[in-house]
Formats: sequence, structure tokens, C-alpha cells
Amino acid sequence: MPDSSTPQIRAEPPQSAISREMIDACAQEQIQFLGHVQDFGCLLVITTQWVVRNASVNTEAVLGLAPDVLIAQRLTDLLPASTMHSLRGKVQVMGRGDEGIRLFGVDVFEDGRAFDIAIHRDGPTFLMEFEPKRSDRVRDPSAVAQSLLPRMVAADTTDDLCAIAADAVWALTGFDRVMVYRFEPDFSGVVVAETLSGATTSYMGHRFPASDIPPQARALYRRNLIRIIADVDAPTHPIVPAQTPSGAPTDLSLSVTRAVSPIHLQYLRNMGVAASMSVSILQDGELWGMIACHHGRGHYVDYETRSAIELFTQLLSYEIGLRADREGRRQSEAALEAHERIALTIESSTTGIPDLPAIAREMDGVFATDGVAMLIGGHYHAAGLVPSRDEFDALMTDLARDGLSRVFTSDNLGLSSPGVVAPERGIGGILAIPIHSRRGDGVILFRREMTRDLIWAGRPEKERLADGRLSPRTSFSTWREERRGFCQSWSRADLSAAEVMRVSLLEITLRLSSDRDRLSTHRNERQEVVIAELTHRLRNVYTMIAAVMEAGAQDQGDAVRAYAAEMQDRLAAMKRAGDVLTSRDGRTSSLRQLVLDEVRAFGGAGGRLDYRGSDVMLSPGQRSAMTLVIHELTTNAVKYGAFKAAAGRVEVTVSGMADGIVIGWRERGGPNVAPPRRVGFGSALIEQTIPHELGGTVTASYDPAGFEIEMRIPGLAIQPAGRAARARPHVVQPQGGDAPPEVRLSGRVLVAEDNTIIAMNAAQTLRRLGAEDIVIAPGPDAALAALDAGPGVTFAVLDQDLGGVSSEPVAERLEAAGIPFVMASGLVPDGPDRTGVLGRAVWIEKPYNSEAIAQSLRDHFADRFPPRPS
Repeated sequence: MPDSSTPQIRAEPPQSAISREMIDACAQEQIQFLGHVQDFGCLLVITTQWVVRNASVNTEAVLGLAPDVLIAQRLTDLLPASTMHSLRGKVQVMGRGDEGIRLFGVDVFEDGRAFDIAIHRDGPTFLMEFEPKRSDRVRDPSAVAQSLLPRMVAADTTDDLCAIAADAVWALTGFDRVMVYRFEPDFSGVVVAETLSGATTSYMGHRFPASDIPPQARALYRRNLIRIIADVDAPTHPIVPAQTPSGAPTDLSLSVTRAVSPIHLQYLRNMGVAASMSVSILQDGELWGMIACHHGRGHYVDYETRSAIELFTQLLSYEIGLRADREGRRQSEAALEAHERIALTIESSTTGIPDLPAIAREMDGVFATDGVAMLIGGHYHAAGLVPSRDEFDALMTDLARDGLSRVFTSDNLGLSSPGVVAPERGIGGILAIPIHSRRGDGVILFRREMTRDLIWAGRPEKERLADGRLSPRTSFSTWREERRGFCQSWSRADLSAAEVMRVSLLEITLRLSSDRDRLSTHRNERQEVVIAELTHRLRNVYTMIAAVMEAGAQDQGDAVRAYAAEMQDRLAAMKRAGDVLTSRDGRTSSLRQLVLDEVRAFGGAGGRLDYRGSDVMLSPGQRSAMTLVIHELTTNAVKYGAFKAAAGRVEVTVSGMADGIVIGWRERGGPNVAPPRRVGFGSALIEQTIPHELGGTVTASYDPAGFEIEMRIPGLAIQPAGRAARARPHVVQPQGGDAPPEVRLSGRVLVAEDNTIIAMNAAQTLRRLGAEDIVIAPGPDAALAALDAGPGVTFAVLDQDLGGVSSEPVAERLEAAGIPFVMASGLVPDGPDRTGVLGRAVWIEKPYNSEAIAQSLRDHFADRFPPRPS
């Protein structure tokens, strides 16, 4: 088995006959709108009123009900009440994303026939798919998969994990061939693990071109994690009517019975495959690879077993991610240690010229490279396998042309920057760390070119048919290619460590820039001379303190040295804050610009920051305090939070309150967050600066998904934005997260809901909104009885359907009594179907959260509930 760390590739094979035109033509096929289902199951499209809008023509063969009997009929009139109660309950708790509902072994018609059922949302409708339960399925597949987990946890390498996964899926499904297929950066793939039956052809170590799985298929594989083709020669069945009432085809992206492209079926036939199944392996929401299963004859795996395999593959993805994170942490720790040593070198320098050879040696200890070249503050240094100085400058110009502001990697410099560096130098790829785009400062690491032999499963080329479509490949015989011009690929750990080093290098340039600014201060007036001298002396005090701390930490443990390094960063922030106080310009400055500048300096380009809300103007004193606070939040995000991960983002929101502003800082996409075991200096600084210097309050939350903090600061005002108010919707849509409501409930609140779990969750939500007493009623009679009892109800949340009985009588009683209420439903009826009190009611869709109810209170009942005290 090849090692999973082998160099990766970034381009289609040069010898390949696949043109960009061919790839684009293949990508135009809309495989999610083919309008057919496979033979092993049937599909119904259901409206919000439980009316069958579309059906596959094989419903009679599967369910015993012909399409003309089903279409335009309410499902409640066709299925037993117990079945409908189960389906309705499942639909009500569905989210609005790609997650679906699965039911196994359901006696749909109460006649002994069992079905596996899949339910997925398609906009305002639902797709319901039925597969007859078969007796030849694996007994308790989840138990079989679970028994393999200890082996996965104990596996040393990713390759070992993949081998275990191939064995497990082979044992669970009985396919002739099970392969684990890892995607390369160009979306070609290589088989890294394989389990076979008998004399089945092996593709171990072989590669498949990116064009075998076109972009629209890869996009679909990120959403629909498991696909099966039970028989490439079995008939498929169209959906009737073929289109929706608006004329659009039915979107089968999440369908489990979706028929596949004829091109792909022919591809499988050419490969000698009669049945297949594939399962996506995701990392950070992107395709890492797939488990691909092949069989020489028709082969069906039941839905319950497929679901167990999907869960098993998600655990495999988790274990793969753990091993990648382990390597990333090791390299990030090395980068942090290098950061500390570089900072010490800079702070102890008396010449003002950075020790670039020392910095280059530190970089060499973090990355596996063959050369390094850097330009910092007008000073240049190069060592090892590097281009000429002129080529370096040309390369920096070429990178800056694309607006480069983050770390950039290329495995083939000749492809990414053709003609910039002479080929005879033998440089394969680069990792570029930009520092200052206007001056052209930056560091580039180089790796040498490696010649490799790639083994392909057939020559990776296709032909065009007479109708313009691409013909599937017809040969899968081993084909070798000699690959030149590429280097060993840069890993995710390399990228993470490079971001840490970018912060270190940026601090060097800021120091040099600060020194230059100080030396060029105008001395035309005595006041300016005094201010400049004061600034200089203040900076010297900070530098002296930092030097004393560093000297004292020299012979101490890791914890003390780490603390000293953190304090250096804080002293740098205090210097910037002090610069504000000693500035000649006493005018106000922008909070928005302060946040953008700090994030750009330490967290990278502003594209990873979402600043929402209007601007706030800060006085010099206010800016000084906020500089320290924003610096602490940003550097913590770089070292431990959202900016540590490539996909991490920070959202800053600014809103007004009665006598000031509210600033929210919310991190997402970084490592999991846990409350600190102790209150660090940074947290204490934030918690003390806001109340003591600005008279505000601070609330921090260590949500596992990301750190959050809210700062309420009086005495500041939102800068007028002049924006028109947004229209209020009558149907309140649930929003992500529980935002602080502007109004609060009080007194007794009624919850009419027949599902115990939903009722309990609703009660918890309402208590968060201020309700003092919650009454839960499972049916209309109990709800009416609660209204008759005292004390009076102040607000109510009603489920539209209470065990098959409408809650409309309860709504009428509430309306007559003048008690505000909202109607909740997993399927909100269309406008024409809402008459009487239901037409006048405010609706929220399940599942709802605090913000959904809070929004309804703000939009429709603000006059009934007082604002929350500030």
C-alpha cells in the first residue's frame, strides 16, 4: 500500500487528451435533474398539505398504489392513521438543512409488508422514498460496524485506517471489490486501500483522472453522502408529472433512489461493473476521498445497512481528521517556539536591522524545505536552493498581481508562475508568506523538483460522441506516466504553521516600520518634539520591561517562557494604545477601522472577518482602551481560535442600545472551545478594561463551536447609516443561534404541543425569554382547561396539529381574550389555506429557537411586553 504522505499532483497529466472544453461539457450535465428513480424503490413528492404532487411510475410495483391513484390525493386519505402520525411527527422535527429522516422496517399499510423510508426536504415539499424490506440483509449492521471501532482507534496511520474501512465495508455488503479512494488537490484520485473477492481485478495504487468524477458530481457527493446503483442494466422509472407546477424539474440531489447518468452507467459497464456503491469521506466539509464498491452482477444493499455504513464512514472521517490534526499540532507547536525565539532576537537587537539568517534557520526547523529567500524592510537574504534576486523580485510581483494576502502554495512553479524562474534551477514548488504587499516584503520557501512514476487505471482520456457528449473511458488497463516539474506537496500542517510564522514576520515589519516612523518625526515645532520624545521614552520603557521578563524566563520552564511570550504581544498592543494617547491628532477615530486594521495585521485578510452594523467614532482615550481589547481578542483567535484554522471566521456585530452600543465578537470554524481552567491575563484584561475604563459590562461564552463575547459600552453612539427599515415577514423564519431578545416575556405561558420532547424544548426556550411559569397542554381540551384556570396566561405557543386535532379552537379563545400567541408547525400552510383566526395569526416554523419567538415578539407584540432592562 502506498504511503498516504506521498507527493501530490496539481494538474491533469500532460499527455491526456482531455481538453478544457470536454471537461466543461461534462460538467454541464445536471445529474440531480434526471427525473428518474432506480428499480429498487419508489418516490413520492409531498406538498405542505400532505398532497401527493409527483410520483415515480413504479409505485404500483413497490407500494401497490398506481401513480394515478396517488397524484393529487392527500396522503392522510391513503395511509393508516398510525402511519401518518409517525410520519407527521418525524417531519415536524426536521431541520431546514440537508439532514433527512430515516425509518426502518415500517409496516406502512398494516398488512405485514415492511418498508425502509427516507424523507428529505426539497424547498416547500418533501421527497418520500420507499424500499421494500428484504430478508437477506445483514443482521444488525450497526453492531458489526461498532465492533470495528477499537481497531480504528488503535490504527497508527491513515493508511491503516483505510485498510480497516475497506475490510469492514466488504464484510457488511458482500461487494466483490471495495476500494478507499483518496482525492488529490486536482481531484484526480488514488486507491490507498482495497479488499477483493476471488479473481477480481485489483486497482491498488492506481490513479483515476479528475474527469471521471466531474465537478457537479463532487458537489453532490458533499451533500448526499452515500449512493448505490443496484443494477446498471435494471430499468429506471420516470417521475410523473415530469415537472413541478412552476415548470422546474424535481431536484433529486438528496434522493436515495435517484437514477444516474447514462454516461456513468456505460463507464461502469466498460469497467466490468454491474452494481456499485460509494460513500463520501469528508474533511472540513470537503471531499477527502470515497469508499467505492463494485460487483460483477446486480447487487442490492438494504437502506438500513447503507445507513450503518454511512455512520461508520463518518467515524472514519473523524479518525482521519484526528491524525491530520495531530500532525498539524506538532508543526504548529514548532512554529510557536520559533515565533518566541524570533521575537526574542528582534527585541534584543540594538542595530535596528533584522537578523535574517537567524530567521531563516528558524524557518528551516519548522518546514522541510530545500531553500529560503526573504525580503524584510528592504533587507534581503537567501540560502539553499533559491532563484536569483531578480527572479525572486519577479516572483513576488507575480504573486502580488493576484492580490495575494494569505499564505500561498504551489506544487509546480512552472504551472503557477510560468517563465518566472529558470527551469534549470530544479525548483519544483513554493510556499509564499506575504508580509507587506505595497513594499513587496515576504518570505518564500522552495522545494526541489521530483520526478515520479504515476500508475493510472487506463489512459485518462475521453472521446466526444456525435451528439457532443463525452464518451466514457473504455480501457482501465495499467498505464504509466512519468511526472516532472512537481515537488513534494505542502500539507495542511505546513499551511497552519506558515500562518503562525506570518504573524511573527508581520511583527518584525511593524517594529521596523515603527522605528522608521519615529526617526522621521517632524521636529518643526517644540510641542511635536516633546511628543515624539515622550513616545520614544514610553516605547523604551515597554522594551525594557519586555527584556527583563525575557531574561527572567530564560532558565525557567515552558509555562514561564510561554507566559513571557504572551506578555510581549500584550506590551506591543499597549504600545499601540499609548501611541493613540500621545498622537498629535486628537480627533475621533473609527471603531470599524480599528477592528479591520488589527485583524488584517494579525489575523490575515479581511475576507475572514464579517463586520456587521454601523460604525462608531472613538475618542483617543476610548480608542486606547479598545485597541488593547481588540488586540487580545485577535491574537487569541490566531493562537487558539477561529484564525488558527483555514476555514475559521470571526463575526463582529455592532448595535445600539438605549445609552450606548453593544459589540459582539463571535468565532466559528476553529478548534473546539472549552472554558479555561483558570482566568488568564488576556481574559482579565478584557474584563477589567471595559468596566473600569469605559464603564461597560462584559459577558463571555465558551460555546464548543466557537468563543463568543458581548461588550455593552455606554456613552457611545452608532454613526447614522441612513438605511431603510426592513419589511417584517408574517411567517417568522427560525434563525441560527439564540440572539439576545430586545423584549422579554413574563408571567404564565401556555405551550400546546402533543410531542413531549418538543414541548420540553419549547418550555426551556420560553424560560430563557423570561417566562416565569410554563403550562404544557398535550391537546386542545387540556389547553382550554389551562385558559380557564388562573392565573391568566400572558402568551401562548400552539402546535397546529395536536394528535390529529386542530388547535384552532384554542387560538380563537386566545384571540377573543386578547392574549398574544404564535402558531407553530413543521409545515406552515400556504396563505390561501390560512383562514379565520389562523389567517390572522403569526406563524413560526419548527424547529424554532429563542430568536424565532423573540423576533415574533419584536415584530408583532412589542407593545405588549416591555423592553428588557439595560
